[in-house]
Amino acid sequence: MKPLSDFDRGQFARALPLTTFAALALLALCAAWLWQARRWLERPAGEPVAADLLVALGGDVGDRVLLVAELYRQGHAPWVLLTGLEASPPQARGPYLNWRVQLLVDAGVPREALMYEPDAANSWEEAKNTLALMRKHGWRRAIVVSDAFHRRRLDWTWGKVFAGSGLEYRLVASTPAWWKPDRWWLDEKSAQAVITEQIKLVYYLAVK
Repeated sequence: MKPLSDFDRGQFARALPLTTFAALALLALCAAWLWQARRWLERPAGEPVAADLLVALGGDVGDRVLLVAELYRQGHAPWVLLTGLEASPPQARGPYLNWRVQLLVDAGVPREALMYEPDAANSWEEAKNTLALMRKHGWRRAIVVSDAFHRRRLDWTWGKVFAGSGLEYRLVASTPAWWKPDRWWLDEKSAQAVITEQIKLVYYLAVK
C-alpha cells in the first residue's frame, strides 16, 4: 500500500472536519425527523363538535368505536356509521362489523342508531361513501374518528373528496394502547405505523 505523502496528509486533515460536520448534520436531521415525524402525521388536531354523524373508520382494534360510543353518549351526533375492514375479503367484513356493533351496544349506543358501510376498501372510498350517505340524508357535518397518526393523510383525503360539496367533516383522534408517540422509533408497531403512513401519504399525493 502506497504511503501518504505530506500533500495527501494535508488534504485528509482538511477534509476530516468537513466530513465530521456532514455526519453531525446528518445525525441532527435524522434526530429531528424521528422527533417530528409523528407530530406532523398527527396534525391537524380537531375537537369534537355538534354533528349529524359519527364515523368509526375501519382498521379498528376497538379504540375507535369506544371513543365513538363516548362521543355518542355526550350527544355530539345521533347517528353512528361503521365502515368495513379495509382491504379485507368481503366475507370477512360482516364478522368484523359484528364485534364492533356489540362493543358499541355494550357501551350504551342503541342498535337503531347504527349504520354500516362494508364496501369501502380504502380511506378514499370511506370518504366518498360517507359523503354519498350524508347527501342522501341531508346531513351537514360528520365527526370522523381514527388513530392520531392517520390524521395528516385523512385530512388530505377527506378534504379532497369533500371539496366543493358544502358539507363538513371533523377529524377526532383515538389513541390505541400500543401507540408510543414520543419514542415511536423504539417500538416496532409504532415505527411500522409511522413509516407506513408516510408511504401511504406519498402514494395518495401521487395517485389520487
